[in-house]
Amino acid sequence: MSIFNYVEQKFNQPDLAYLALRVVFGGTIILFGVSKLLAGGEMYAQIGGSMAMFGITWEPKFWGLLCALTETFGGFLVLIGVFCRPAAFMLVGNMFVASVVLYKMMGAPDTSSVGAVAEWLGKVAVPEFYLAAFLALLLTGPGKYTVVIKSGGGSARSKAAKE
Repeated sequence: MSIFNYVEQKFNQPDLAYLALRVVFGGTIILFGVSKLLAGGEMYAQIGGSMAMFGITWEPKFWGLLCALTETFGGFLVLIGVFCRPAAFMLVGNMFVASVVLYKMMGAPDTSSVGAVAEWLGKVAVPEFYLAAFLALLLTGPGKYTVVIKSGGGSARSKAAKE
């Protein structure tokens, strides 16, 4: 048996990968959401005002609050793996909007120096990383290591694994 076959047999654990994705990205997006929730109405209006780029100018405070709630509670649901796909769906939308807004705000990168490109990437890449992670969880589901609620929640796969 080659070392590659051994490693593949021992470390081919997609459910642990899903758990890692959920803990890292779900846990950290909660922090972003809580910070927005605690900032209050001015922050809600500022965040929600970015929806004007999509032609939505109605009640920016509502959209800002919805963003903060989605990040906070959606992140928690992703973290524990309950209703992971609906929460990931909402977070994908949230991160898509954040990515578009940042691209519009930042414009094209200044390619005169590597440092300027790296700074630009550091600002616009963060929501894209979250978008990719939540899209992966939307497509794959939470895996088998989740909190299982008897009346629903979690994936059918996680429920079958616990029985």
